[in-house]
Amino acid sequence: MISFEHRVLSEFRLKVAKVDTLANSIIRHRDPKSQEAKDASEFLDVLVNEIDRFYEDNSDVLSRNGKRPHARSRLSESKQWIENIEKFYEKNPKRRRK
Repeated sequence: MISFEHRVLSEFRLKVAKVDTLANSIIRHRDPKSQEAKDASEFLDVLVNEIDRFYEDNSDVLSRNGKRPHARSRLSESKQWIENIEKFYEKNPKRRRK
């Protein structure tokens, strides 16, 4: 049986991958001024809002597992999130990102 914590972490990983993939395709698009690129940028905003809401709803689980809000996130990091992330990396120094 998959735990709730594992499901949250897996879903967050998928959401981050979607945002990163779309952002990379927008950056590498051959015609950045086209309607297609503009629509993709609008959809990227929707995905970023979705990932922000997901992080707010599950911030306790995510921060206790060393996950910060996505780099494109519009969330400001709270003191509790930072403390949880630092505790995680103190317990797991090999998992710290470079």
